[in-house]
Amino acid sequence: MFTLRYDEIIARIKEEKKLTDEDIDQRIKDKLRQLSDLISKEGAAHIVANELGVRVVAVSREVKVSQLLHGMASVTLTGKVVKINEVITFTKNGKEGRVLSFLLGDETGTVRCVFWDAHHIHEVEQGTITEGTLLKIKNAYVRTNNGFKEVHLGNKGELEINPPGIEIQVSSAPSFDFTRKKIIELMEGDTNIGIFGTIVQLFEPRFYEACSQCGKKIEIIGESKQCREHGSVSGESVPILNLSFDDGTDNLRAVAFRTQVEYLLGLSREQILEMKDNPNLFEDIRQKILGKQLILIGRTTKNELFNRKELTIQRVVEVKPEEILQELQR
Repeated sequence: MFTLRYDEIIARIKEEKKLTDEDIDQRIKDKLRQLSDLISKEGAAHIVANELGVRVVAVSREVKVSQLLHGMASVTLTGKVVKINEVITFTKNGKEGRVLSFLLGDETGTVRCVFWDAHHIHEVEQGTITEGTLLKIKNAYVRTNNGFKEVHLGNKGELEINPPGIEIQVSSAPSFDFTRKKIIELMEGDTNIGIFGTIVQLFEPRFYEACSQCGKKIEIIGESKQCREHGSVSGESVPILNLSFDDGTDNLRAVAFRTQVEYLLGLSREQILEMKDNPNLFEDIRQKILGKQLILIGRTTKNELFNRKELTIQRVVEVKPEEILQELQR
């Protein structure tokens, strides 16, 4: 067992830190507000406990994707590499660094993993680790990003590539919690919402210039690209993809950014960027994507101009044919 129940977490915080119920409750509410309600109340309690130095999870044990919890350390996780993203170069405190992320899956779900160590990144760049490779990750730690769990591996982490005697069938189920809803049930401000439906319209990708360090939109002044946080930077083109999604109860407009655009189109970032100068490349892709059935997970907003609900996509989940049949029978 890796975690305590919500009431047990509260009891342990009270015992170790001598805080009142009111103080703990306020800290949890503040954390939920800080993370825009992207996590559950129990998840917020875990984070508060972790910040206070109260241990509520076990360490140094092998886990499945579905068992990952924020704050875990010394984690061992075995899975199959599903998708590898490109290496990102950044500058922090005047020093240049590199980071690489990829999707790892097992029979319980999938999770984003992040490599920070140059040696681990080199294993990917030289082709030792590719999509389909089995990996055993040791001494990793778990963080939460936008409400979703991530596995991080630093310079103390270890890798075992293609460990013998292991076979893994990757589940298409997401490795994070979300609430299933129909489009007609959506409310403005809903977060971690999962919708099963069909892509009925797809619009040509648009692009904007973002800071290569923080990813936020930059302002172009003359020949200079300016980020409010990092000053003069080298920008990168970020794709935005709009689509219409229908689940039989209603339809809504959904928007995807960055890697979610790659997942939806089944293309690399470089291939998507080619569309920026050659829009005709998009038409063949559009015809292949229309009618595709997926689970889109994200948060809902209201477009005041058109007075309609919209979904900002945070995760795209492929659905197997047998799962589609089950969904249609609901």
